Amino acid sequence: MRTFLLMAIAIAPVVAQSPYVSTASKIVGTYEPARSDHSPTSMAAAANAFLNSLDEASRIKAQRKLNPAGRREWTNLPARPDADGIRMADLDEKQARTACDMMAALFSKQGYLKMRNIMLADDQLLRNGRPRPGFGTENFSIVIFGKPAVDKPWGFQLDGHHVGVNLSIHGEKLSMSPSFIGTQPEAFRIATTAFRPFAGETGDAYKLLRLLDEKQKSKAVIANRRGRINYGPGADGKAAQAAGVSCSTFNAKQRKALMAMLGQWVNDLPPKQAKARMAKLEKEIDKMSFAWSGPIEPNSDISYYVTGPSLILEYACQDLGGNPLAHLHSMYRDPTNEYGGQMK
Repeated sequence: MRTFLLMAIAIAPVVAQSPYVSTASKIVGTYEPARSDHSPTSMAAAANAFLNSLDEASRIKAQRKLNPAGRREWTNLPARPDADGIRMADLDEKQARTACDMMAALFSKQGYLKMRNIMLADDQLLRNGRPRPGFGTENFSIVIFGKPAVDKPWGFQLDGHHVGVNLSIHGEKLSMSPSFIGTQPEAFRIATTAFRPFAGETGDAYKLLRLLDEKQKSKAVIANRRGRINYGPGADGKAAQAAGVSCSTFNAKQRKALMAMLGQWVNDLPPKQAKARMAKLEKEIDKMSFAWSGPIEPNSDISYYVTGPSLILEYACQDLGGNPLAHLHSMYRDPTNEYGGQMK
């Protein structure tokens, strides 16, 4: 009998455990979305393909009227059970892949991978991989506002823990304002793959700070301790307060570093729209200001803040979770074009 048991153990098949905690997580983490030229036709077609993949009840959840008031109802907090939109957990595998194709059409490769990685990061907050209300890839939701079309305005929202991205689309015009983008943890692994959703947002800020001379740095650093996000959900229309050093004092190398940092957000848009937005921001550098709060040494608990005529950008470490360097928030706004108001 003992010999039999030993043999049984020796030949028992080894079942590999999936590194993904849900069907939604596995699809988001492994699916390679269809390539897109990001044209108005491709964006509208991808969104309509997603809507057409849903049954009537799901489509009612996923699609809302293009109503300004309704578009303001978003948050970066863990999703509420009654939140608008269709949850990733409510999609079958084909529908989830179609959702990924749509996001790949609406965002650049940088933007798509960032949204994917933030969802996967949120899976790391589940307790032993078990479902947790409001957390994880399963609980991210999608809302489409209006009827996706080539020549009429419509909108897209990705809503979940650490993400409240609002895209306004009208032909070739796109706006990503307002959008909250964060992550927790800051770095993680799934199997052998390492992820850092905010590597550039953090690293490029330190690069810019290191390039400032002592006089500029003395003006840029406005506090010894990190500040907080002040223009997040519910702060629509709040006037920006300039602080820190005037970017009009920046030399060519400093300006290049500033633009690289801003590109960590702007380049989430498709290439053509990102290029146009970056060109506008570059013209506004002399009217921008850059402020830093907290220590200036690398790997510090910090926040930073950039304002300009058409820009409010905030980044801040967070206390919740024990390690503020592993819990990051940011907010991107174009106060002149909130929810695509300038595109009508």
